[in-house]
Amino acid sequence: MESLGVNLGYLVSQIVNFTLLALLLYFVAYKPILRMLDQRSARIQEGLDKAAEAEKRAAEMEQEFQKQLAAARKEGQEIIAQATQVSEKTRQEILAKAHEDARGMIDKAKEEIDRERDQAMSDLRRDVGELSVSIAQKIIGRTLDEPGQRQLIAEFLEQTEELK
Repeated sequence: MESLGVNLGYLVSQIVNFTLLALLLYFVAYKPILRMLDQRSARIQEGLDKAAEAEKRAAEMEQEFQKQLAAARKEGQEIIAQATQVSEKTRQEILAKAHEDARGMIDKAKEEIDRERDQAMSDLRRDVGELSVSIAQKIIGRTLDEPGQRQLIAEFLEQTEELK
């Protein structure tokens, strides 16, 4: 082999050196590097798992939030509906009370008008009676006594009542 320019002693020593170097690198560098890569891969996988879990929890929380939001909206609409019903009922009660008060005032005014009319009629009858007695005295030319005056007034009032 020497004719080929290969020294057998150097070749064997290089093969032994290469084998030792390969074994040394395998145990010193390759295994720790593989272990470090496996650990890094495990950390990355763990991070991905945690991210997926966090995303899942976020989605669940989003769904829960949407449910609560829908429930709050529904409750708000119910409260508004109840408030509208209460305000409408109160409005109806106030209107009924106002109508009742107005009817009461109208009835009171009618009673007052009737009372004043009756009083005016009574005053008018009295005045007409006195006036008719006075006219009758002038026409007859004599003074009537008290019972005669009363009888004359009663007759006149009966005639005026018939005119109504």
